[in-house]
Amino acid sequence: MTDETAPKQDESLRDELGVESLSDPVSGGRGRLFSTAGRESPIAELTEEFVILHPPQKPFNEEDSDENITERVSPRGVLLSAIGNEIKITGAKFRGHPLYCLSTRDDQTGKRMVAYFDEAGTPRYLLFEGKLVTHYVAVVLRNKTHNGELANTAGLVSSADT
Repeated sequence: MTDETAPKQDESLRDELGVESLSDPVSGGRGRLFSTAGRESPIAELTEEFVILHPPQKPFNEEDSDENITERVSPRGVLLSAIGNEIKITGAKFRGHPLYCLSTRDDQTGKRMVAYFDEAGTPRYLLFEGKLVTHYVAVVLRNKTHNGELANTAGLVSSADT
């Protein structure tokens, strides 16, 4: 880049790329491929492995392109909320035990698994029609009950029963 085509230190990324409207959604710059949806929308950088979203109003910053996402998990393997409480599926229970959202994920879908804890504190997974129950499935099943108790759902069993 020559001095005339080099981006200014404080120039926003949208101005550097020349984003004006939705009429030209793909642009190149800095030897990279960007996709835009107007001046106010995040700018997507397309790489071979990732899609990175950049704020349009800020200058491009190489060091800020990394985001570290962490999860907090209780010693029992339950996801923790922002205030440190174990995440329960509101109103859902199995044989009177509340259902919890675990840190473990389904290998194929990546969705969170659920379990209840028996009297000994052992996590007991649920299986619906032979498949482990995810958070989403537990919510759907809970919504089909009048009191949130899933034990009477046909095809649903506990890992304690197998």
